[in-house]
Amino acid sequence: MRERVQTREGTGPGAWPKLSPVAVWADRLSTVLAWGCGLLGIWMPLSIVGYLLVKGAGVISWTFLTDIPRGFPLGSAGGIRPAIEGTLALTGLGLVMAFPMGVAGAIYLSEYNRREWLSKAFRFGAECLAAVPTIVYGLFGYAFLVVALRLQVSLLAGGLTLGVLMFPIILIGSEEALRSVEWVYREAALSLGVSRWYMTRRVLLRKAWPGILATTVLAAGHAVGSAAAILFTATVYFTPGGLRLRHPVMSLPTHLYFLVSEAVSFDHAYGTALVLIVGLFLANALAMVVRRWSPHP
Repeated sequence: MRERVQTREGTGPGAWPKLSPVAVWADRLSTVLAWGCGLLGIWMPLSIVGYLLVKGAGVISWTFLTDIPRGFPLGSAGGIRPAIEGTLALTGLGLVMAFPMGVAGAIYLSEYNRREWLSKAFRFGAECLAAVPTIVYGLFGYAFLVVALRLQVSLLAGGLTLGVLMFPIILIGSEEALRSVEWVYREAALSLGVSRWYMTRRVLLRKAWPGILATTVLAAGHAVGSAAAILFTATVYFTPGGLRLRHPVMSLPTHLYFLVSEAVSFDHAYGTALVLIVGLFLANALAMVVRRWSPHP
């Protein structure tokens, strides 16, 4: 082994080529840049969370989480309970629409469709929809749901708008999860004479369920932080609480927008932002944990 190492370091037939000084410095520079970019990617979210913790941790209390906005101007005291309720209700209503449609579309594209051009067309359209700015979804929801269908500014209109926002994300992620299931499961199931729907329901969905659930959690997290999509369709400056489909609600991102834009209370704005970003971090962490969990069919 020692002779082989000496041969590689020497000038024999098996020796490594000697790097020029320029190549050595280029390699070192690329290593430093890679480490710098990685550390920057870690430092930025940690610095944001740290800043919000310093500014908003003193506001967080049980009263802040369970009371309604109070004070003058409104929001300078009290809590954010209606905003938390409205955010969860809007996201849940959107998932009720987007989840079954997205998973069903993914099942069709991955298991039943045999025309490759159709799959590419659907996937291209879904990727374009996923990249559309949320303000465009908000304008669509206002023009179609609020005005054309006369749903008014309400929980129903906002939830449907968020459902349209989450649908392409769930569709793309669910299709990828189904396509990632090994082909041997399909062959084994079909060789037993079961139907394609039975195979999909009892084998493929169970195997792809962690990926589908993780994608759904990420889509919900994206919807929770979208203020523009519900600004014109579901939310108002203040409601005392209570959830009804045909009435407007409050939400955390729009409440934060109102607090900052009106310069009402920056302390409460920091507290609201801290609650929102902690919820988003928990959703992303849950998605990572779920993705690692892979039960056998």
